[in-house]
Amino acid sequence: MRIAITYHVAPLSDPPAALLGAPELSATAREVHAALAPDHECVLVPVGDSVPAALAAVRAAAPDVVFNLCEGAVGRTQFEAHLALGLDMLGIPCCGCDAVTLALCQDKPFVKQFLRQTGVPTPAGFAVAPGCSEEHVLEDIRELIARAASGRVIVKPAREGGGVGVDAGSVCGDAESALARARQVWARHYQPALVETFVDGPEYNLALYHAGPRGLVALPPGQIVFSPALAPERRVVGWTAKWDVASCEAQETVSRIVADLDPAVHAELLAVCTRAATLLGMTGYCRFDLRVAGGAVQVIDVNANPDLGSGSGFRNALAAAGIPFADFLAELIAARTPAVRLAPAA
Repeated sequence: MRIAITYHVAPLSDPPAALLGAPELSATAREVHAALAPDHECVLVPVGDSVPAALAAVRAAAPDVVFNLCEGAVGRTQFEAHLALGLDMLGIPCCGCDAVTLALCQDKPFVKQFLRQTGVPTPAGFAVAPGCSEEHVLEDIRELIARAASGRVIVKPAREGGGVGVDAGSVCGDAESALARARQVWARHYQPALVETFVDGPEYNLALYHAGPRGLVALPPGQIVFSPALAPERRVVGWTAKWDVASCEAQETVSRIVADLDPAVHAELLAVCTRAATLLGMTGYCRFDLRVAGGAVQVIDVNANPDLGSGSGFRNALAAAGIPFADFLAELIAARTPAVRLAPAA
């Protein structure tokens, strides 16, 4: 089988936020290539500053299927779904979640509202756009804080990933500082801000993938362990914890697979994530970030295109489940190419 592996590369002229994770993503693309190359004819297709050029390169490669790792395009995470949509329009099977699911999950306020309306627990909140009535926004934030068990809200960009725009200053205990943070999001990220109740409790994550006839496969849950030395407002997995390795957040935050999770909590995590993944039409692989407070599980983020690099939470979960990386990739490919026999290249 001929397989094209697409991944975005950020030109050095792009803003710093666009460069975050680019080297790691290139490394992940090479890891996928290495895992598939023994049995298949594989080609790497970097996506730079032109989606049409990337689509033309994919067409020239004439693949049976594309394994798409792009987490954005032309330096913008908001374009994450666009390449997948282009491949779909060209009739080329693509592993991973489809363009509709990627686009839904890229818009955090929208996906949170959708989950709430369909009975999936997620923190109360709303989007705040530039030019809105700040007087009304202050009233709404005060009401949100009054109803929050933690007495705080968290403010983050509505359409970013990788923890961009999230740090200790995102957690606010009063309406005025939350509005100031929203203004910062508008100025720095040119998009609405999501303001939602801050859930102060243990943080877990659950990775799932669609294995064709076997349906959704849930991997062992992970937990984000925050050091007691961190102040509560610093117990967030934002850009500092993810990318600034010298920061106290990075050094005092550990991701681990949970082998001894309470069975009732595990069952609730599994039920919530499976329902959400089904409602969102997950057809590839995904990861849910969740927090537990007051005995209730709440979805705090949905990632329809999580990191698959070595050392990532997803890869650690695969290892804990005893699933070789190559076997996971093969299942995803087989699920998207039912009419093509998954056989070694001639």
